[in-house]
Amino acid sequence: MSRRAPLDYEINNPLINNSYSFSWLFKDLPLFVSLCVVLGFGLFMLYSASGQSIGMVSRQLIYILLGLLLMLLVAQLRPESYKNILMNSYWLGLLLLVYVLINPADGYETNRWIDLGFFNFQPSEIIRLLLPLSLVAYLCRRESRPRISDWFITTIAAFICFYLVSRQPDLGTGLIVFVSGMIPIFLAGLPYRIILGYLVGLAIIAPYIWSNVLLEYQRQRVLTLLNPEADPLGTGWNINQSQTAIGSGGLTGKGYLSGTQSQLDFIPESHSDFIFSVIAEELGLIGILVMFLLYGFIIWRVFRISYQSETNFERITCSSLGFIFLLFILINVLMVIGIIPIVGVPLPLISQGGTSIVVHLLAFGVILSMKKISR
Repeated sequence: MSRRAPLDYEINNPLINNSYSFSWLFKDLPLFVSLCVVLGFGLFMLYSASGQSIGMVSRQLIYILLGLLLMLLVAQLRPESYKNILMNSYWLGLLLLVYVLINPADGYETNRWIDLGFFNFQPSEIIRLLLPLSLVAYLCRRESRPRISDWFITTIAAFICFYLVSRQPDLGTGLIVFVSGMIPIFLAGLPYRIILGYLVGLAIIAPYIWSNVLLEYQRQRVLTLLNPEADPLGTGWNINQSQTAIGSGGLTGKGYLSGTQSQLDFIPESHSDFIFSVIAEELGLIGILVMFLLYGFIIWRVFRISYQSETNFERITCSSLGFIFLLFILINVLMVIGIIPIVGVPLPLISQGGTSIVVHLLAFGVILSMKKISR
């Protein structure tokens, strides 16, 4: 065997995207570096938000390293090598959602976690990645435009996932999962007449959903949003404390580890859902703007890869994952500042949460696998 055989194998391997340059590993170095900067910033803020907990930061770092490794591995695959696998991955996600309702992990108030012994994870975090990817693969399985039946099949598939997640119960995450599934359906060319029909149907059944489907605490969250001062020490506590922390940060913030609302534990779940409040209080408007600039750069690189893609599958997949990433950022920020009800959505790549970190990085691995590199 010649000495160049391993290199020839790598270049000709149909499962792997390759290049003669070092860029084959990272595919998009600016995107990779910006992701690492946001992850590092997240660890920096998690240390403060967790009350200087080295243990929590260490666990988060382990998940980050695992996620980065998986991201780089997935980035080396060719999209056509896993397209059919993605189309059938929906059934794996469905199985996990059913399993967690039947056999949830002990020690939690809700049926949202599966215990594997050495770690726990949330199937709802996994399905929000598998659902849009499987629907894109299904809609792009043929070169021709999707048929009417395809639109209804994919919509029903998204609704089933929403229903199972809402039964945990987790209505907020269920809605996000449903929207994550509808984004690729819309980008794939969902006819406007069907969109109009969906909206009309939603308007018709909305009163029934409010009266018969939403639980009391879920209705109370909506009412609290409209008037958080009605119960400032009860249901309005989270929003009031969060808004106080954000407003007190001013332009430059109170300083790292010096936020009164966060360090004195006035902000609930400050290390996860409400970590944005800690950032605003300690680093101020400048810190928030820097964070948004980093997020904006990441999203721009994702849509740049989408624009340069050669197939509908690649283009819709990249765009869908980019919009979903943006959706998570917007929902968390709008929730924390009190514009939408609290739905328990972490700030991507920054909030504490191992499953969320790994799933986000896997999504970026899929995006990077679609980056074209000239040899």
